[in-house]
Amino acid sequence: MEYLPKVIDECLRRNDFAFSIFRKVEADVDLNGYTIPKGWKVLVWHRAVHLDPNIHSNPKEFLPSRWDHEGHKLKAGSFIPFGGGSRTCPGASLGKLIISIFLHYFLLNYKLEELNPKGPRKYLPASCPVDNCLARVVKLP
Repeated sequence: MEYLPKVIDECLRRNDFAFSIFRKVEADVDLNGYTIPKGWKVLVWHRAVHLDPNIHSNPKEFLPSRWDHEGHKLKAGSFIPFGGGSRTCPGASLGKLIISIFLHYFLLNYKLEELNPKGPRKYLPASCPVDNCLARVVKLP
């Protein structure tokens, strides 16, 4: 199960379960010639961070191997599926553990058959099939 945490991190990078987070601006910030005044609330869109090619090479590709590098450390704020800094979700590790346990048993005992594999996709707020990927769950012998 060495590869599974990398797949989970890549899934979290590609499709967050939280669309965005609000943050309060602590000091005036100049962003591309615009000033965001202290005290304003800003919306941080996870997808814009996780698909930024300046942070993640080939951001639109599903590459669990991007997490392979030993001691792989990202710059603060560049991987935020559970928030960041002092506001990181306290259940992040537990959530990833539960996902790992579920996937371990699911992948050993079941397979999915997508019902509409060539169906249309929507791209906002995240890329996914329009039918939400309807599938048949088949128990393996």
